[in-house]
Amino acid sequence: MAYTAGSSVCVCSLRCLLTLALQKFVKKAGFPGATISPVIVATDKTQLTQISGGKSAYPVYLTIGNIHKALRRKPTMNTCILIAYLSVDKVDKTNMTQNESRSRLQRVFHQSMKTILSPLINAGKEGIYCTGSDGAICHVFPFLSCYVADYPKQCLVTCSKYTTCVKCKAKHDALGNPKPGEDHTQKWTQNIIDDAKKAAKGKTSKFHRFCMSFDIAGGVYKPFWKDFPLCDINEAMTPDILHQLYQGVLKHLIHWCQRMLGPLELDR
Repeated sequence: MAYTAGSSVCVCSLRCLLTLALQKFVKKAGFPGATISPVIVATDKTQLTQISGGKSAYPVYLTIGNIHKALRRKPTMNTCILIAYLSVDKVDKTNMTQNESRSRLQRVFHQSMKTILSPLINAGKEGIYCTGSDGAICHVFPFLSCYVADYPKQCLVTCSKYTTCVKCKAKHDALGNPKPGEDHTQKWTQNIIDDAKKAAKGKTSKFHRFCMSFDIAGGVYKPFWKDFPLCDINEAMTPDILHQLYQGVLKHLIHWCQRMLGPLELDR
């Protein structure tokens, strides 16, 4: 189930456990004294103007989990940096179906993110040497730990069918069930895409239908996160406050209170 109230509260604890597990993994891999650096990426398409041309921007931000949250969340501390702008150009839809144009946009996004974040692949496998604030040189293994985005972008990033959960395999009509569905993992998604490519034999429409039958978006042949070490893109997704916590939890609680008390009594 997509981010129940309990799961959203303990997400930070899960991240801590994941970080400790990866720290032990790096040590066992033969890099004594090395440390890890959880990389946090955020994307959010922003409307710049409404009347004069409808201009928009699509920035990509990056920060790291080694910085305390109290500092990382302050804009004045400059702990979050802008690393790229994604394309906002409209796709020429001439002689293209709706599925084909949507798939084109998905592939452009994933290819762009692969180009931007590709340095993390070798850095995550071999590590990089960084100078800390105390002047000491550390052997650091950066890995993609969190991806901050709203729900529609989460589906785009994880190659999930819209209206389904990016964390589990529950169907769209089963998201209200109290029992969570089976975990939706990066490996499972990649296996579905690989099977779809074999079954489609180069036919785009067949590839799309095969993927969608498993609730996987059928527009991407090679997701940008495929070769990232120590990463599961579905685990990296963080709760979306607007679409999942407010509209998915708080909005329903308010509606239930109105039904029990009545609008006038609730307002009073």
